[in-house]
Formats: sequence, structure tokens, C-alpha cells
Amino acid sequence: MERSDGELKLAIRRLTPEPLKKIMRLIRLATVPAPPAAPEIPQHLLNDCKLLSSRYHMLDLFPKDAIIAEVGVMHGHFSKEIINRCNPKELHLIDVTFSTLDECVRRNKCVTLCQSLSVEAMAKYREDFFDVIYIDADHTYAAVKNDITAAVTKLKVGGLIVFNDFGRIVRPGFGVFGVHQAVCEFIVEHKWPVLYFCFQGEALYDIALQKPK
Repeated sequence: MERSDGELKLAIRRLTPEPLKKIMRLIRLATVPAPPAAPEIPQHLLNDCKLLSSRYHMLDLFPKDAIIAEVGVMHGHFSKEIINRCNPKELHLIDVTFSTLDECVRRNKCVTLCQSLSVEAMAKYREDFFDVIYIDADHTYAAVKNDITAAVTKLKVGGLIVFNDFGRIVRPGFGVFGVHQAVCEFIVEHKWPVLYFCFQGEALYDIALQKPK
């Protein structure tokens, strides 16, 4: 049986050692062309935004007993914070591999592991399923746009979609992050209000949008 393109990509990522993945990620970021300037977010979509000292403070404001997805998990350090601070009913962790995942997270009764590419993983869930979707996956512009498209229909009305590393990084030879560009474009086009903005020491902020009625 022939493998689909997504299955082949997933198999390659699973077999690639973690140190080599890091090198490949840096090379990819360093060679991605810079996106255009991000559009300005209209002021009325920022009027109810709360400024928070960190993304951990934001977790304290998340709904309790909620259904949450974390897209991009790595070791599960932030997953553990979600569990401890939010007490979720269900926490769905999505990543291409869980080889480095903290065992305490892996064994938690609220956790479901979905080992898949992010877009393909989201396709498995019904619409209006999640209360919160936290995205910290591939940071390239095209990948973030695809993650947004895949996630927004799976979010309940009033739910939150949160993006990690909401910083514009365009440094030749260092890397290009497309999170800022993709998220700003989505806000402007679809008019989702910004609910939280979280500071971070290296200016890799978190931003949370609320799905409007």
C-alpha cells in the first residue's frame, strides 16, 4: 500500500534524530524569505485586551474543566503547566513525535496523544469541539496560516486560539518567524478580538484571540 504524502513526511520526522531535527529547523528558518509587513490591527479589536506578565498568568485565566489542544509539545513542560493550572477535562497533545515527552504528562488521565502532522490531526476532530487551542508548532508563515485554517472551525464560539512566539523575527542568516504576519492578517480579515497579550523576556510574546459569536 502506498503511503500518502502526509504519512511519508510523518514517518521521516519520526525517524530523524532530535539533534538533526534542530539543525534542519535552523537551516529552514534561515532560508525562508521574509514575509511582507504585517497589517495594523484595528484598535477596536484591542480594546478589551488584557496585558499579562507571562503566558503562565494567562493559563490561570483559562476556563476550568475545559477541552484544550496543545499543538507542538516537545518535552511537555508547558503541557504540565496547563494540567496544573487549568485542570482540563481533556488535554489533546498534538505533535509528530512524543519521544521526549515527560512521562508524568504522558500518564495523566486527562491527556490524549495525537501523533500526527498538525493540520491532519485537526481534521480528525469535529467542529466546535475545543474550548482552547494553543499553537506552538512550525513557525514559518505558510505553516502558521495552515494551522489557523485547520483550527478555527474546531473551536467553540467564545473559545480561545492562542499563538506562541508572536514576534516578528526577520534576520538574514538567523531565521524568519511568520507567526506575527499570519496572525495579524487573520485578525484583520476575520475580525477576531484580541483577549490576552502576554509578555516574554525575549519578546517572543503570546497572543490569544477569542472566536466571536
